[in-house]
Amino acid sequence: MNKTSPRAVRLAGSVACAFVLVSTLTSAAAAQPSGSAAAGRAVAYDCDVDALSNHWWCRNKPGIRVQWAGQTVGYLNSDTNWFTCRYEGDPTGGGGPHPNRWIYTLADTPHLSHGGWGFVKDSDVIDETDPLPRC
Repeated sequence: MNKTSPRAVRLAGSVACAFVLVSTLTSAAAAQPSGSAAAGRAVAYDCDVDALSNHWWCRNKPGIRVQWAGQTVGYLNSDTNWFTCRYEGDPTGGGGPHPNRWIYTLADTPHLSHGGWGFVKDSDVIDETDPLPRC
């Protein structure tokens, strides 16, 4: 009868654990997307148009400010909202691929003036806003 030493059993167990760990890490690295998603941001897609309402649905950061003439007129609460058009204007201060682009919409929680209508920074919109018509 072959007897296995306790040391050999521990060594075999350690090798098996190391193999599982390396396999798991390799699989996770292979599954990680490249580009902006790898940096912790969502992958950008084109915004989707609703032809009946002519609204463009885009993913955005939740809780972003809607502004009109330098004032906050409301906020977008959810992470997907509709927008009507894009405007190339003053720098937004947000950077991104379109640092001078503003996107026109109606705030989810309007306050102050202008009925909640205003612009959000393009850098707060995750999806690509090139398909939106110009304002």
